[in-house]
Amino acid sequence: RTAPVPPTARAAADGEKVYNTQCAACHQPTGQGMPPNFPALKGSAVVNGPATAHIQHTLKGKNLMPPFAHLSDADIAAALTYERTSWGNKGGAVTADQVKAQRGK
Repeated sequence: RTAPVPPTARAAADGEKVYNTQCAACHQPTGQGMPPNFPALKGSAVVNGPATAHIQHTLKGKNLMPPFAHLSDADIAAALTYERTSWGNKGGAVTADQVKAQRGK
C-alpha cells in the first residue's frame, strides 16, 4: 500500500504543468530566468517571501511580465506552490483561497 501524496506535493506536481505552459518560456524550466528582463525565481525574495506579494505579482503582472488573472485561482495557486517549493526555494504552499482573497486588491 502506498502512502497518500501530501497536498503540497500534489499542488506542486499540478503547478509544474501550469508553470511549464505559462511561465517557463521567460523564467526558464530551471527557474534561473533571463535577467535583467525576466528575473530568476530560484532564490527570489518574492518567491521566498510573503505569499501575498507573490500572488499580486502574478495577478497584476510586473515590468515585462503580463498579468495572469485570466488563470483560475487553483492554477495560480498550483504554479506558485511549484515555484515556492522548487529549486531550493522555501516559500511554502499557496492555496486557491489565498489567490481568491487577493483578486481585486
